[in-house]
Amino acid sequence: MLVLGLLLALGLTSGRAHATPASVVVEIDAAAERLVDARSTRRLVPLELSDVAVPAGRARGAPVLFFRVLGRPERGLRIELWERGEYHGQRTLSSGNENPQLVARRVALAAAELGRRLARKREAALAREERHRALRVAREKEQRERTQEGPLALRSELWSGGVPDRLMLLGTRLAGEISLERALRLDLSAELAGGWLEGGRGSDLTATLGGLRLGPARRFVLGSSLDLDLGASVSALLLQAPGARSLDAVVDQTTTWTARLDASARLELRLSRQVRVALGGEFGGLLRGVRYVGTESDSLWLRGVWWGAGVGVVVTPP
Repeated sequence: MLVLGLLLALGLTSGRAHATPASVVVEIDAAAERLVDARSTRRLVPLELSDVAVPAGRARGAPVLFFRVLGRPERGLRIELWERGEYHGQRTLSSGNENPQLVARRVALAAAELGRRLARKREAALAREERHRALRVAREKEQRERTQEGPLALRSELWSGGVPDRLMLLGTRLAGEISLERALRLDLSAELAGGWLEGGRGSDLTATLGGLRLGPARRFVLGSSLDLDLGASVSALLLQAPGARSLDAVVDQTTTWTARLDASARLELRLSRQVRVALGGEFGGLLRGVRYVGTESDSLWLRGVWWGAGVGVVVTPP
């Protein structure tokens, strides 16, 4: 708001600086010359307008005020104001039987009022233009400072997660963020991680987990440089445990599949309009449990709660 006020004040000051005393032309028709002293009128009108600064119109350049003094029936006068072919109002006077020089004075005062009215009209229009320009500049500045939304962004993450007391993994994830409507989007990602699977009686098995992840997400603006990103996803995953004696009750099978449903939350710090750093976590559960036998003969289950945490970079192409 401070920036907007400064821009508006600067614009109004600039507008006043460009408002200069206008050139004045007076035309008096034959009917009016019988009622008013033409010479005095042409001298007095510019004098009355000498302190009236009329801002330039659309054509720019110094304004030229053209006054027409027209005779009307019953000793009346009509004073019209034109500027560059555009009509800007009129005043009517009744001359009665007054002295033509006194009538010239009244005509000059009426012309000055028309000029002041035009000056106020132009100043109001200039103020509106400056307000609109200041608002546009402020919106453009705000847009430059805000995170760019789509239509496509890429997110690369280093993450760690697993199933408590059963599976512990460290890996990478690459996601494409596709904008759907405003801040709502669809995320599609691929992940690959390696770690250990509890093998029974304190032993561990080497394990890898990889697959595809899909789900909706939405970003919420928390501040000028901080966003909150919330999402939900479902994943189809391939689990490999080369040291397992069996997977899914199949002897010597070392590869199987599972699925996961989770919700995620990330804080995203904006480094620039196109680049953000993301830090967050996810929580959910495995949709399909895996029964396996590790290094011992005991049968074990991989199922239940899933958790994860990660740090990454989000890049939105310009």
